[in-house]
Amino acid sequence: CRGGQAPNKLYVGAGAVYGFSANGGDPEKVNVIPWADFNYKNRFYGDALNGVGYNLILRDRLRAGVQVRPHFGGNADGMEGLDVPGLGADLAGYAFYRVGENFSLGGRLMHDVTGVSNGSSLMLSAGHQDITKVGLLQTLVYTRFGDRKTNQAYYGIDASEAAATGLSPYEVGSGPQNIGIAFLMMTPIKKHYAVATFINAERALGDV
Repeated sequence: CRGGQAPNKLYVGAGAVYGFSANGGDPEKVNVIPWADFNYKNRFYGDALNGVGYNLILRDRLRAGVQVRPHFGGNADGMEGLDVPGLGADLAGYAFYRVGENFSLGGRLMHDVTGVSNGSSLMLSAGHQDITKVGLLQTLVYTRFGDRKTNQAYYGIDASEAAATGLSPYEVGSGPQNIGIAFLMMTPIKKHYAVATFINAERALGDV
C-alpha cells in the first residue's frame, strides 16, 4: 500500500537475491538486481517489484487505489518445448484497512493487460509492522487465487507442450494458487542508507 513512507522520497540501490529471477532466469543462484523506489505526497508511488500506483483514497485507516504491476515470468528448468510465460503486467485495484495500530487487512484484484494470460487473479493479505532494535520489521501472510486462464497459463500443460516435452497434458481450473509468508527487515545505516533483508516462503494449493 506504500502508506508508511514520508512524502516526496526517492531511493535507489541494488541487492542480491536467491530463489527469484525477475526475467525468468535461473532462480537457483544469486542474482543481482537494481532497485528504485519513489513516493510523491503519499499519492503517487512506485518501485521495481510493485510497479507504479496511485492512492485514490488516502485516510488514516483506509487506503485504496490502482496500480500497474509487473508479473514476473517463470523458469522452464531447461526443458525444451515448455512454454513458460514471460514478463507481463497487471492492472490492479487494491484496498487495505488498518486494524489497531500495527495490523492491516486487504486485497488486490488484478487483470493481465499484456496478453500473457489474459486472466484475472486475487490476492488477500494480513500484515503486521513493528519497530525492533535493528530496524523496521514487516510481516505479511497472504494467499492468491486465479481464474482458469491465469492458472492454465502459469501451471498447465497444453497439447502442444505435452507433445514437445513428453509430459502429460494438464488442465488447471480456477481456484487457489498458493499461500505464503514474507518478512521484510529495513535496517538503517546512518542517515541516508539502509539495508533491506527479505525472506519469502510459499506453498502451492489446489490444482497447482
